[in-house]
Amino acid sequence: MIDPGRQGRAELSFSRRGRRTILQRGYTSLPAQIIRPFYWEDDGRAYLYLLTPTGGMLGGDRLDIHIVLEPGAQVCLTTASATKVHPATDRPAVQTLHIELGAGSCLEYLPEPTILFRDARWQQHTLVHREVDSRLLLVEAWSAGRIARQEVFAFTSLETALDIVTAGRLSVYDRLRLHPAAYPFQRLGLWAGHPYLLTLYLLQDSPPTSTWLQEVRQRLADHPGPAGLSRLATPGIVARALADDAEALTHLMQVLWRQVREDGWGETWNFWRK
Repeated sequence: MIDPGRQGRAELSFSRRGRRTILQRGYTSLPAQIIRPFYWEDDGRAYLYLLTPTGGMLGGDRLDIHIVLEPGAQVCLTTASATKVHPATDRPAVQTLHIELGAGSCLEYLPEPTILFRDARWQQHTLVHREVDSRLLLVEAWSAGRIARQEVFAFTSLETALDIVTAGRLSVYDRLRLHPAAYPFQRLGLWAGHPYLLTLYLLQDSPPTSTWLQEVRQRLADHPGPAGLSRLATPGIVARALADDAEALTHLMQVLWRQVREDGWGETWNFWRK
């Protein structure tokens, strides 16, 4: 039987050369593509885009992403636009993300939201292995359909799994399994009628200060939708928020990202316009 889906890969390996981080090895196949790294004048971390130029993910498509940061490497990775998940009959579109963070490395992974079209099926598994003195800022953002078309929670299934392992020990275990037709999204504990969901994971080498945590809580309190924050046993936090529109979701992500970079890490934050 011929597999009708595309089987794509992205292999990205980064290393530190002097003050700058370089893309030591980069390989992609559709539906993935990357743009060469660029740099801000006062920042040696590598900034780059991960693209899906095929226009979205179809049922049966699979994209496997493997990101390796060698010791001391600093990378900020995003997507150029939202990931669109198109209708599927029986087979889901699948994405796996495997991240390896060496000693003293830092990865900020801030993709645009994944949009789940009517009848879409999406499975995603993220696995992170990190050293204790590495830093990770990881964002997951979801749109429950094409909201402007009144296509809300019409997708078939959303199933995600996240595992973060620090020095061989499990630090974060997070699962999301949503089938709107079988379990209405309005119920308590799910999306409560809001069509956008943002989750931010921050893991680092030392616990956040009480002052910084209070500032983050205030940013979440200023957000117009429901939001919350939890501290992790491993130094770090998980923040989650619901929103009624994409602008509010994007604004909150930018605010939290800046809060982490400037006030949490004491480093320069540059607004990344797309």
